[in-house]
Order: sequence, then structure tokens, then C-alpha cells
Amino acid sequence: MNILLDCAWCEDEVVFSVDEADDELVCSACNTRMAFAPDPATTFSLLYEPLRAAAA
Repeated sequence: MNILLDCAWCEDEVVFSVDEADDELVCSACNTRMAFAPDPATTFSLLYEPLRAAAA
């Protein structure tokens, strides 16, 4: 499955491939791998909460 998201690392809106077997997202632009959860709110927090905490 592929989804369109803003990558927190390369800061582009890119297609992410979802590897459900490994529970991860893979950015098609920078190949960064990050955790994936079937619940959209959980996936959002996995992607963006660490960046908000680092910025504070």
C-alpha cells in the first residue's frame, strides 16, 4: 500500500510505501524508515511527536 505524507526528514510531500509485515513506512525520496501503526492518529504521533519535542 502507498500513501502520500509529508516526510518529517526531507520535508517533502512524498509517497510512502507501507510494509505491513515489518510495521514500517518507507519514504520514497530519502528512504527513511519509520514506525507505522494501522491507526492514523498513532502513525501521526510516531512521525511527528519526536520532532515537536526536539523543537521545544
